[in-house]
Amino acid sequence: MGTLTKDICLRYLILALKDIAYPYLDRTLADVKLSGIELVPIVVSGNDTEAGDGKSGHMLVLDEQKLREALSDDNRKCSYFLTDCMEGIDLAVQYKTGYVFYDTDVRDIPYTTDGDRGPQCIIQGFDEINADFFIKMHQRFNRLPWTVLTTERLLLREMTPEDVDRLYEIYAGEGITRYTEPLYEDKQQEIEYTKEYIKNMYEFCGYGLWLVVEKDTGRIVGRAGITGREGFDEAELGYVIEKERQRRGYAAEACRAIVDYAGKVLGMKGLNCFVYPENIPSVKLCKLIGFEYMENTVINGTEMHRYHLALNK
Repeated sequence: MGTLTKDICLRYLILALKDIAYPYLDRTLADVKLSGIELVPIVVSGNDTEAGDGKSGHMLVLDEQKLREALSDDNRKCSYFLTDCMEGIDLAVQYKTGYVFYDTDVRDIPYTTDGDRGPQCIIQGFDEINADFFIKMHQRFNRLPWTVLTTERLLLREMTPEDVDRLYEIYAGEGITRYTEPLYEDKQQEIEYTKEYIKNMYEFCGYGLWLVVEKDTGRIVGRAGITGREGFDEAELGYVIEKERQRRGYAAEACRAIVDYAGKVLGMKGLNCFVYPENIPSVKLCKLIGFEYMENTVINGTEMHRYHLALNK
């Protein structure tokens, strides 16, 4: 997926805006430029454009050559829109390019997020919007996986259906499924499950199980992340590291980063970890990263130990 992500990276941010003086917009655009993304401004004026009124505002393209370049067949997958008006939406839809819609009053949004004409995101201010935000929205539109976390030796990124073959190799390792729920026996069923997981967890919840990838080699060595557990209010930390890469401290390195992310970025108050009592390496890992034993509990008919870590104390 690394090559694909590079080939479809965000290169052009097309600004189809009625107003260029929104608070903090200049700071946002400065960060976008610093990241190497080219700005393509379009000033929209004239009649305001509520959906279905039959009116059209005037679009003044400040750099027509750059706009043609950004929306060419070769480049349009590398382009993305920021707009506050119907003209911008129409242009984005015409060229099958994603967009973010700005409006201070969500009641005025001309299209909902349902259907092909909907935005990736609706924003009401620019004070927390930077280049990384647009990069991630562009990746989501093109169904590219987000890199969520990086550590000294690892990166954690979202799964794709193309990663399923590698997961089967990992889960076939000796002892891997002893303490971990196995994959589906039918690979196609696992692929369909992965597609739904991407939509329902990554895109809706904003977290889930991510792939653990070695920086130096690009090798997928496992997965780790945050999941829900029925019957418990707080989410659960989980991980799997392939047999050949165990005893290198990868699990601890990944889990520490996830714990930090859960507290600082997701704002979670705590995490659970459910461990088989005889799974000594996982018991040691829980204690190493600060989890405390709370109780014995039954999960899917099996008695397990619940460890807990309080966050945002």
